[in-house]
Amino acid sequence: MPKSNPKRVSFFVIISILLSLVIASCGGDDQTKAPGKRSMGDGAGTTRAAKSTPVEVNRPELGLAASYYVTTATIEPSSDAKINSRTTGIVKQLLSEEGDDVKAGDILLILDDDDQQLRLKQAAQKLASATREFKRLNKMKKAGIVSPTEWETADNSFQTAGTEKQLAELALSYTRVAAPFDGRVVWREVDLGEHVSQGELLFRMMAINPLLVRVHIPANRLGSVSVGQTVELIVDTADKALPAVVELVSPIVDPSTGTIKITLRLDSYPKQVRPGDFAEVHMITDQHQDALLISSVAIIEERGQHYVYVAEQGIAKRKGIQLGFVMNEKTEVISGINATDQVVVKGQRNLNDDVKVDILSLDGQPSKTANKELNRNNGKKEKGDANKKRASS
Repeated sequence: MPKSNPKRVSFFVIISILLSLVIASCGGDDQTKAPGKRSMGDGAGTTRAAKSTPVEVNRPELGLAASYYVTTATIEPSSDAKINSRTTGIVKQLLSEEGDDVKAGDILLILDDDDQQLRLKQAAQKLASATREFKRLNKMKKAGIVSPTEWETADNSFQTAGTEKQLAELALSYTRVAAPFDGRVVWREVDLGEHVSQGELLFRMMAINPLLVRVHIPANRLGSVSVGQTVELIVDTADKALPAVVELVSPIVDPSTGTIKITLRLDSYPKQVRPGDFAEVHMITDQHQDALLISSVAIIEERGQHYVYVAEQGIAKRKGIQLGFVMNEKTEVISGINATDQVVVKGQRNLNDDVKVDILSLDGQPSKTANKELNRNNGKKEKGDANKKRASS
């Protein structure tokens, strides 16, 4: 038997060892794997537990759902009058100024009245003379010693003298310009010593208690608006909404605009609110009592349809809903959910149907999960503070 070459044997041994190492590093078949471990492609058992999406939920509430008509209007005085002179004369006294609040009958201005005083004195003397003559002839008439014509002439003179005196008193009264109603002087046109003519503008007055707001509502939006109804006014110069009352509802529709005029009365308001201010009017045109209300932010709109997510046993369920009246923060739901559903109000944009959810709060109150997380974070903070304290000492 020929002798084997030691070098050739060593070469084959080395090759065999290298092949074994390569096979071991590739993993071989399933029997070479460590017990209890699977490769990434093994199928079932390789999927990790689905991660929960944190959400906040609220239950619907029962309340008033209302349809609002919102428009803008100008605040107006309840009366606005231009006061003109009814006679000619020189301004003798100015008793009221712009911004003054006055009562009906208060004297605003006095004109020089010397001429009117003399005319009144003259008329009074004439009346006194006519009165004496009338009384004398009246006694004679009873005695039958005066003719009917003479008595009638005396009677006419007496009546005429009385009328002339009344006219003189009226002319004198025109020299004292009085406020026609309770209100505020908003404009003074004349100065002291100025000569004014009959019909000349003297003052402008406004009645500001109450103030009025006139709005025009489309006839098809009038709904159940009625006299006595409360309306909200948003005015820039007021810190909060002001309540006004519907005072008048026009019985006709304006054919050119298709609207109905509504007059609102503002009885109480801050002093900085004035005629001419703009107001945003929020008027309820219809309402539903005991309506199912949810937070408006919970609603998702897609292709004209509306949806919400509700949490059912820790799983998100997408539900189609039918909306009623839409208000600012709340929206009425007519169908699709009930009062016991837990509607997702935060985190709904990250959800899909049947996704697991982790409820952090319910109706604004932290859930048990959220409390545990809060306590864990507080514990970490306290531990960190203690470590810092020891390090500093």
